[in-house]
Amino acid sequence: YAPLRHGHDAIKGMVQRAHAAFPDYYEELEEMIAEGDKVVVRLTITGTQDGQWGPLPPTGKSVRFEEIVILRFVDGKVVEQRGLPDNLAALRQRAGEAMQVIGVVKANAYGHGAVEVATSLVRLGVERLAVATVSEASELRDAGLSAPILLLWGIGAGDVEAVVRAHLEPIVDSAAAVEFLEPAAAAGGTRLGVHLKVDSGLGRQGIEPVSAAGLAGRIAASRHLHLAGTMTHLAAPDNEAHTTSQLARMTEVLDAIRAAGIDPGIVHLGGTGAILAGVGAFADAVRPGIGLYGLSPNPLDAGAADLTPALAIRALPLRVFEVAPGTPIGYGLRWTARRTSRLATLPIGYGDGWPRSHENNGSALVRGLRVPMVGAISMDGLVVDVSDAESVSLDDEFVLIGRQGDEEITADEVAAQRGTINYEVTTMLRRRLPRWHLDQ
Repeated sequence: YAPLRHGHDAIKGMVQRAHAAFPDYYEELEEMIAEGDKVVVRLTITGTQDGQWGPLPPTGKSVRFEEIVILRFVDGKVVEQRGLPDNLAALRQRAGEAMQVIGVVKANAYGHGAVEVATSLVRLGVERLAVATVSEASELRDAGLSAPILLLWGIGAGDVEAVVRAHLEPIVDSAAAVEFLEPAAAAGGTRLGVHLKVDSGLGRQGIEPVSAAGLAGRIAASRHLHLAGTMTHLAAPDNEAHTTSQLARMTEVLDAIRAAGIDPGIVHLGGTGAILAGVGAFADAVRPGIGLYGLSPNPLDAGAADLTPALAIRALPLRVFEVAPGTPIGYGLRWTARRTSRLATLPIGYGDGWPRSHENNGSALVRGLRVPMVGAISMDGLVVDVSDAESVSLDDEFVLIGRQGDEEITADEVAAQRGTINYEVTTMLRRRLPRWHLDQ
């Protein structure tokens, strides 16, 4: 059960929140079964909901939850997801409960596992999903997800049949896009929802504001397309001057569209950064991405926003061994033991998304202690020096990102070691890493 890894204080906080929402909260253990490497626990939780519980407002009704918790003990490397419901609730509270949420699950849900995360988000009441490419959307459709899916990047003429077939919502930022979408929608016998993308100041994608109302009119006049939304993306939500300028341009665009008698559809302007900065209150929806996973565009904001990292990387060692002083380790002989040293080989490398920039640069946690990475990172493995951690064995779990005891290694810390951002740390995690989604 994921909160158990967080320690006593986290469990206490979770129980306090439950009792605040359900004053007569009662939890009963119905059954516990252990077989092989799995433990399955079935719980029944009852209570009267007098307070806010995640995204659910108080109802005053008696409720009964049945929960099944599966623990799995796995040799090798494990990526686990946790914290998604709490992060969604925190972002909803920041954005305002009236705001729709478009959950961004592009790049394999920022490395967390797109199908599993999208399934959780839909179950938690997220109204729309968003991805970057048609192939990402197709993966979700193939998994049985029927929620509306927004394509955040423009498509080519070769993608239109797949877009229509999967009932996706592409962005439109040119008359050319309308021209190749219309016949495909007609052939598919549908009226395809599209989102008008405006470049209000990011300088990447979108139609110029001065031309936006005209394109909206072209879409509104179509028999086979309809304007499902109007959108932009904020370049730097914490830059007040530039954001004010972008919002002013969008206000003018929306005024012009409405003055022409056209419904702009749902208006959405930004993602996690916009939510945390508290800007764009006139929108109908927000598009959180990185914040859903407990991270922030500005690492200093994550704690203040009550976000919890949703991912941990854990591994069991393949080998624990001792070397004499002067023994070189790894490709290129990039590290040499200065004393009799005890080392451990972990089965994660740049083939898994743990790059070579961690050569003699980085840490893991074992037995609640930090131990340094030594030598070059291989495609399939890395080595850590456990000389200062007492009696480490093949049964000891190592943490590369996450908490162990009182110590924690965050994605932001790892990003600083690589000279990059937290987005890149998680999205680099390859699909060959096993992912265990603990809320499913």
